[in-house]
Amino acid sequence: MKKKFIGFLVLASFLLMFNTASYASDTDEKSTEKSTAELLESVWDEFGLFSFEIGQTDPAITIGMDQTKSEAKLREYLNDNLSEEAKKKYDVYIFKDDINKLEKEH
Repeated sequence: MKKKFIGFLVLASFLLMFNTASYASDTDEKSTEKSTAELLESVWDEFGLFSFEIGQTDPAITIGMDQTKSEAKLREYLNDNLSEEAKKKYDVYIFKDDINKLEKEH
């Protein structure tokens, strides 16, 4: 009887630790995603952004920007201002298009 009780305690403590670790990991990921989105929204006009997407299953940030703006300056800004967690987690893809053409399409 004591062996079953000890086994139950070990199993319960393992499940409790696993659940706590999973919750902390999810919270950190959402925090990184939220801070990255806020950073991109804060420079929306400055760099001529017209879209961005932060992938959860595919860890990538895809940014659409006006072709008349400098991609190099945006990359430099992101390098200086993205958190270290975001830099490690996400690959950054930038595509450029004519913003006037996009406005006419929509």
